[in-house]
Amino acid sequence: MSSLAHRALAPLRRLRRSMTAQIALAITLVSVALVLATAVALERLVASELRRDNELLLISQLAFLRDDLVARVDDPAALASMVQRPEQRYAHVHAAVLDESGLVLARSAHFLVPAHALTQRVVDAARLPTDASVGDFAALRESVASLAPAVNDGTGRPVRVLVARVDGAKLQGHAPKTVLAAIAVDTSEARELLLRVTEWVVAAPIVALLLAAPLAFGLARGILARARDFGHAAARIGAGSLDERLSIDDAPLELVESRLAFNRMLDRLRESFERLSTFSSDIAHDLRTPLGNLLGEAQVTLSRPRSAEEYRLVIESAVDEYERLSRIIANMLFLAQVDNDRAARVMAWVDVGAAMDRVAGYFEVLAEERGVTLQRSLRAEAGRSCTWADDGMLVRAIGNLVANALRHAVPDSTVRLEASLAANGACTIAVANRGPAIPPQDWERVFDRFYRGDRARQGSSAGLGLAIVRSIMALHRGTAAIERSDGEETVFVLHFPGTPTERAQHRGPASLMPSRRGTAPRKGHAPSPD
Repeated sequence: MSSLAHRALAPLRRLRRSMTAQIALAITLVSVALVLATAVALERLVASELRRDNELLLISQLAFLRDDLVARVDDPAALASMVQRPEQRYAHVHAAVLDESGLVLARSAHFLVPAHALTQRVVDAARLPTDASVGDFAALRESVASLAPAVNDGTGRPVRVLVARVDGAKLQGHAPKTVLAAIAVDTSEARELLLRVTEWVVAAPIVALLLAAPLAFGLARGILARARDFGHAAARIGAGSLDERLSIDDAPLELVESRLAFNRMLDRLRESFERLSTFSSDIAHDLRTPLGNLLGEAQVTLSRPRSAEEYRLVIESAVDEYERLSRIIANMLFLAQVDNDRAARVMAWVDVGAAMDRVAGYFEVLAEERGVTLQRSLRAEAGRSCTWADDGMLVRAIGNLVANALRHAVPDSTVRLEASLAANGACTIAVANRGPAIPPQDWERVFDRFYRGDRARQGSSAGLGLAIVRSIMALHRGTAAIERSDGEETVFVLHFPGTPTERAQHRGPASLMPSRRGTAPRKGHAPSPD
């Protein structure tokens, strides 16, 4: 039973998940609701107008009959003529005149209202205006209409009756006396009309439902056809068709932003794919060389018996290649973590001067070996010497720039390491060296992975150091760029915004203390950034 119920409810679940069905249902319900509301309003309007017309007719004909009764009556036939006159004008209006006891003195041919129904509610005829206009009758209608009950006449027809007491009626052969004047309006035709209107009120929503449902479904499919472009475009996209884009010019206004976001996503995908392809090619090339060297040395060594000393020399030679491979892999892992925002970092107010001292300690011996002087300076506003950063990543970024500067600096030159701190903690760090110029068109590319520029700037580096610098700066919402490279001096600049996140600001005073994570290594043990 449960399985049968599940299968029975499956179409309903699909409809709930269908935007086409939801839009079509919304359009249909709104259409039916509007038609129903219009029909009900029309039915009430018709009923109100019919009631108003009947009430005005009752009051006006009763006023005319009153005027005839108080006028001079010349012969006995005049009374009969008075009560016949309304029926002659309007086939559904009938009149009668009664004495105060309820005895009928004269009536029209179709006046069949029982006498007991005529004396229950009586209006004073003096309330009826003389020589009145339609506007006068309309003003009187609200108070008099409630005295005109709906009853059935002798044949069962529904009628409304209004009775007025007329003082001073001048009848033939009698002194002026008080009589009752009665006007009855047959409402059977009005009821039939209202019945037909009610039938239309019931039928109109059904017809609207039958017409609106398929029309709404077609409209919904047409509206959502443009949204299906996303799926079609996604289905066409592959490794060889990353240039696919959605058109913006003919897009509906509501989908323009979505299409722009989709196109931007495709731009990022293409960029990532191209970077991944280039990265794969470059890493294969850079790993092939040390692996080839190791394999060649091993094959040559194993080609014949060797002495222990020869084996030792081969192993020592291989250690350098192993270290290079280890550094490449470690840097690649770090870049992968940074790109996916998984790199562990502890943000705090870091003492920039202390970080520069640590970097100088790393590279002091290496600078001496290359005949280069390492000079550092710090300029701080308002005595501030801290910036908001991860201590280890800050040192690594500065160290990679210094290592790059030492690698390309000419002998007997100076590598300058300078920092400038603003009062709000923003920090600018510059590393300058004398060496070969970098062409302006390569200023952005030097931060790409495995990019090593022209022959004058190539060396044993794998080309990951500056890529790591840019990734670290991206994590800090900062920038890394070349400020100048003119053949005389090349200057790399890092900028840390120095603004902590709101969460970090709420961590308390401890987070505002300068970080002391890690200690300076021994001089001469400078880690290679590549």
